[in-house]
Amino acid sequence: MNAFEYTEKLRIAFMQDKKLRDLLGAGEPRDDYLFISKFRTGDRENIEYGPRMLDFIAFYFAGANATNNAYVNKGILRIEIYAKYAENIPAIRKRIVTIMHEAFDQRVYAEGWRRASIEGIYKYRLEFMPLIFN
Repeated sequence: MNAFEYTEKLRIAFMQDKKLRDLLGAGEPRDDYLFISKFRTGDRENIEYGPRMLDFIAFYFAGANATNNAYVNKGILRIEIYAKYAENIPAIRKRIVTIMHEAFDQRVYAEGWRRASIEGIYKYRLEFMPLIFN
């Protein structure tokens, strides 16, 4: 899979997971703004979200590192959790990690709290390094 295919497969896996949908308050799968806004692809600028939009996740490839194989790179996949309350994050994190283990056989490469730059919003980042085809 290339980075675009991987991101789409990840989006589908997240959106189909009822436990994750419940944790994010996304409800049942539908093609409406509330549901889609809980599963965002791409990095989020501070002006793109506010406390009323919480909780949601954003996931994207931030880059890739070379390998000894000309056809494969180690992708840098970031999954960021944005929440109104810090205590919401551990359960969301646990569910994301479970999905990544089960659906992609991936383990967390790095993680930690990040500054959200907006008061009243908590941000936690997970990083994975899946192999992606170029």
